[in-house]
Amino acid sequence: MNVSYVKNIEELVMNGLSQKDRNARRSLLLSLDKAIASADPYKSVSIRFSDRTIFQITTSIDLKNFQKIFVVGAGKASGVMAKAVEDKIGRSISEGWVNVPAKTERSVSLSKVRLNSAGHPIPDEGSVRGAREILRIASTAGEGDLLIVLISGGGSALMECPMGGISLEDLREMNRLLVLSGADIREINTVRKHVSMIKGGRLAEAAYPATVVSLIISDVVGDPLDTIASGPTAPDETTFQDAWEVLRNYSLVDRMPSSVVKVIKDGLEGRIPETPKPGDPIFENVTNIIVANNLKAIQTAEGFLRGLGYNTLLLGSRVQGEARHVGKMIAGLAASIRNEGVPLSPPAAVLMGGETTVTVTGSGVGGRNQELVLGAVRHIAGLDGVAIASVGTDGIDGPSDAAGAICDGHTLERALAEGLKPEDYLRNNDSYTFFSWLGDTIVTGPTLTNVMDVIGVVVED
Repeated sequence: MNVSYVKNIEELVMNGLSQKDRNARRSLLLSLDKAIASADPYKSVSIRFSDRTIFQITTSIDLKNFQKIFVVGAGKASGVMAKAVEDKIGRSISEGWVNVPAKTERSVSLSKVRLNSAGHPIPDEGSVRGAREILRIASTAGEGDLLIVLISGGGSALMECPMGGISLEDLREMNRLLVLSGADIREINTVRKHVSMIKGGRLAEAAYPATVVSLIISDVVGDPLDTIASGPTAPDETTFQDAWEVLRNYSLVDRMPSSVVKVIKDGLEGRIPETPKPGDPIFENVTNIIVANNLKAIQTAEGFLRGLGYNTLLLGSRVQGEARHVGKMIAGLAASIRNEGVPLSPPAAVLMGGETTVTVTGSGVGGRNQELVLGAVRHIAGLDGVAIASVGTDGIDGPSDAAGAICDGHTLERALAEGLKPEDYLRNNDSYTFFSWLGDTIVTGPTLTNVMDVIGVVVED
């Protein structure tokens, strides 16, 4: 069977010390590969179009009703999404601009839509320049025009247009502090929206009264439209007060750049208008469509494993919490299946998805997926034929070349033989070094999509 995304599957499989470990590893890795493939941005967007129509769930939008059609967007998947739109309706597009991660702007060839190199996860000049161009195009669209917006994970960093007085360096420092604080993505984006001229519904505001259709690949738990890429075309229910509370709750007020604090305080005191809220007339002609998400990905993985003969359980797509603690919980679930046959009898597979967080206190290298798996290593020690893996569907897990990691019941034995103690590496947030030494990092390279993380457990009979 050909593996499309996981590049090192055979090496990962052969790291299993027993045949049962190798079987568990192979089944689990193949299922993760299927999950990533289900979020393919080209297919997810392409099926929404005919030559003259955009299909929604129950209705359709006739493209012949518009004088001009513009395409804008931002995100890790947005370049491939733009390719799908061009292939379907390219002759009808008047102009287009999409911000994509640096070094991926040549991943597809386009004629009507320009792919602009931008910074991720740290915004750069391209992020700002591109956001201004997107706002220009949106403002150009008139009442009889259509603006197609392509949004996917990473859009917040890739599309930045800060309020006056906030420099790019200040914006970078704001993002760094928020990401390292332990705040979840909703809290982080609450602050981002309130210092931006394009997030929090302000792109839709710029396009009014044109018709806006946003095609969205969700990378946020629960698919909240106002949080994905900081909701550029969605009503924003958060306020400047909420943004201020995030800074206070995570002890960031005195550490944030003064320009960021000033903008939020100005908003609190009414000197800067709030983001557009639900019920605002600017959203009357705005349609937001989720075209791919985490739930579909984990359902695909579960279906694949069920087809292999495993008893399966799907635990949903809303897993959150500190990564290492989630890993310990999942290890307990695996041990229960192995030892008591609860909640499933082996051969069994459990799939779940979501996005955990890491509170960084050490100086090591790693990401939430690798730290989650590292948190499980000691707690499944000695269990033969048990494998746990977690992977970021975008192919990126922290500042490393790994998408995630895999472990089994003999990983601790292998680690201790090399002088590696999981607790030491957890203490230093150094999961990448731990799993790299063992050859157990999952490598995909950039997948050009993102529907959060997929987590799996396989227990052989």
